[in-house]
Amino acid sequence: MSLQLVRYVLMAAMRDRMVWGIVAISVLGVCLSVFSGSAAVIEQDQFVITYLAGGLRLLSLIGLALFVVFYVRRSYDARDIEFLLTRPVSRGQFVTAHGVAFSLLAIFTGVFLALILAGFSFQFGYKDGFPLWALGVTFEYILVVNVAFFFAMVLSSPVTAGLATLGFYVLSRMTGELLSIAQSPQIEGGGQAFLALSVVMKVVSVIIPRFDLMAETSWLIYGGVDFHNWIFVIVQAVVFLALVLSATAIDLKRRQF
Repeated sequence: MSLQLVRYVLMAAMRDRMVWGIVAISVLGVCLSVFSGSAAVIEQDQFVITYLAGGLRLLSLIGLALFVVFYVRRSYDARDIEFLLTRPVSRGQFVTAHGVAFSLLAIFTGVFLALILAGFSFQFGYKDGFPLWALGVTFEYILVVNVAFFFAMVLSSPVTAGLATLGFYVLSRMTGELLSIAQSPQIEGGGQAFLALSVVMKVVSVIIPRFDLMAETSWLIYGGVDFHNWIFVIVQAVVFLALVLSATAIDLKRRQF
């Protein structure tokens, strides 16, 4: 891994004002959450935390994914990738360094989000499930930015790569609902086509990470999360992260510049 290349990516993030964009989005999300929560007749504190956690989680994720996609495609168009590969850096090191740099940006965003939410959670007295929720969201960001890196390297259109990343995120968040549908009696009695789709969905749920189990907003209000039940989700996420980075490295090694 090249530390100079990691520094190069982080400097690009500073140049594109990505960090300040995350801060601006977070401030806007806080204002909207407090305003929306104040309209609730009862349980205003719970509404504020729920809106804040869900809104900032999604807005920050979209910002990270868009930065990664447009950074990679801009590097292709400006031939920065070809120039960097002429340096004493292998293609595997190139992918690893970018994965580390994007992951550092994801960790920064996750910590910043956790600090904002900690102020509200501890003020309102909801702190039992907060640490594990913050850790789960940070893992989620790390996975999404590396998936965005993979799609941006493979797909030539930034719009297509961005939509593919968001589609992956939506599928990962809906895996629980899709599995419950796949195991319903109506599917089992619906014929061979429905049974085949059910099997496909179960296979997909083993491969892709379970974002619906990684960080649930209900943890912030009710707590009750057990680390031992949650560790499987993290192991699955680490395996998937290694798979995505390996696929990105293989695709880059097969390219002819």
